[in-house]
Formats: sequence, structure tokens, C-alpha cells
Amino acid sequence: MTAPRFSIVTPCLNRAATIGAAIDSVLAQGHDSVEHIIVDGGSTDGTAAVLARYPHLIVIREKDRNLYDAINKGLRVVRGGIVGLLNSDDLYARGAFAAAEAAFADPASDMALGAAEFFTEQDGREVTTARLAGAAVALSEANVIGGITAMNAAFYRRALIERLGGFDDRFPLSADKDFWMRLVLLAPRVAAMDATVIRYRSHPGSLTFAAGDLRDKLSRHLLETARTRVAELPAGSADRAAYRRWHGWATGYRVLVQARQGRIGAALASAGAGFAADPLWLARFLAFLPGHWLGRAGRRGAV
Repeated sequence: MTAPRFSIVTPCLNRAATIGAAIDSVLAQGHDSVEHIIVDGGSTDGTAAVLARYPHLIVIREKDRNLYDAINKGLRVVRGGIVGLLNSDDLYARGAFAAAEAAFADPASDMALGAAEFFTEQDGREVTTARLAGAAVALSEANVIGGITAMNAAFYRRALIERLGGFDDRFPLSADKDFWMRLVLLAPRVAAMDATVIRYRSHPGSLTFAAGDLRDKLSRHLLETARTRVAELPAGSADRAAYRRWHGWATGYRVLVQARQGRIGAALASAGAGFAADPLWLARFLAFLPGHWLGRAGRRGAV
């Protein structure tokens, strides 16, 4: 059997309301060589019935440990030379595959990265709230640590995913950040695309838009991820230095989240633990603040 050109992996759990639109956005690309792999963690809300309407899908239906375990299951069975990651509540923009084909015409390109659009639904119609492109979504350490990780706005050579090793599912809320950081450190050749690739749907259940209790959990997971990597990586290595910078930012972010919640004792404890792990964490945090603020201002103004 001839291998497809594109392999799209979509993890899914109880997304009957949105998974059909995600699948349709792949079909709307009009590409004749695509496999779409859905990894369903055991939906009970009618998702299975929606998926049954699309006989072309490759469906893996079994329990998983978390979102990133599900993505890895899909990545292990892809056959296409170009891989895309599509969330079950998001959409590919029209023309995304055509833009990727043009970018990968250069055989030296390891991945292609385009723009990300954010939208919400109001009175039954889609309203675009922001569009991020260029530096705002770039494969950069700054975006890993204090910015946007737009992994869904990219397409990847399968060989690059295999070199990277997929996602580390020990980090259920921050494996995307870790994935992006490991990509940064791998330094692949990135082809920039002007086209919008992904359209992120803003809704209360989306992990893309962390708020409230989820933001508190995310700040803890980001810090734990940085600590784990610093402990694992060789002393003096460039990779360990990058994760130390992440640790400095994540410590400061955790302290601020706790302080804003009125948990001053917890914030002081987090600061103290940060100094015990790295006496320079505050300096690392402050060094990132100007760029972070400028990035946030730019993202707020991007419509």
C-alpha cells in the first residue's frame, strides 16, 4: 500500500460537539493523500457515533494515561512523510496543506511553521479574536518559557518526530512546552509559512486557554517539568542551561500565581524552594520579563 503524504493525529475524549468540524477541516484541504488518525480515550458522549460517519478515519479506541500518551499512540502508527497535530476542538485553516507542500518542496526543511488564529463562537457564528504569526509563534526558547507554543501551527517531517521521540507523557499539562523546548535544542531547519495553519477554538473546556484553577495547576506542572529536566540533564550542557532558564521563569510564574490567589505563605515557600534549587532563579526570571511583556502586548493587539 502506498504511504500517504500527510498523517494527521487527533487525540479525542468526549468531543462529540466539535470533532466533526475538526475532521471536516482536514477533508476541506482537498488533498488526495492524507490519513487521519483519531485516538479516542474511551468517549461516552456520542463521539463514537460521530466518528462512524467518516469511514476513512483510522480510529484507535482505548484508555490512555493523558492527552500526550494518546498523541504518542497516533505518532507510532503514522505512515505519511509529513505529520500534523490537530486537536479535537480546533480546525485547520483552508489552504494549510497546500502551504505545507510548498514549504516542504525544499528537501532540507525539517518542519514548516505558519500562523495561528484564535476564534470563538457568538450567536452561532465564528468570530476571530486574534492572529499570531512570525516571532509570536516561532520555534524559540522565549516562546517555550514565556510565550506561545504553537505546535499545531506546524507540520513536521516524520523523521524529525522520530529523532525527537514524541512527547514525554510524564508531564500531562506541560508536555507541549517540553516538546517545543526539545525541538529548539535540536535546532531543526524550519520553513516559515505566511499562511494561517491552525484555528484554535476558545471555549471553557479548552486546555489552550488556561484560567483559574487550571492556571494554578499549569504553573505547578511547568515548574515540575523544569526541575525534572534540570535533574536529568548533564551538568554544564547547553540543554541543562536552557531548562535552568525555564526553571527561573517557572518559579517566578508560580510565585505570582500563588500571590494573586492570596496564598502569600505558599508564594514565599515557592520562592524559597527556587533559591535552594538555583540561587540565580530571580535574575533569570527578571531577565525574561521585558520580552514577555512585549510579547503579551503584541498578542493582545493581534487581530
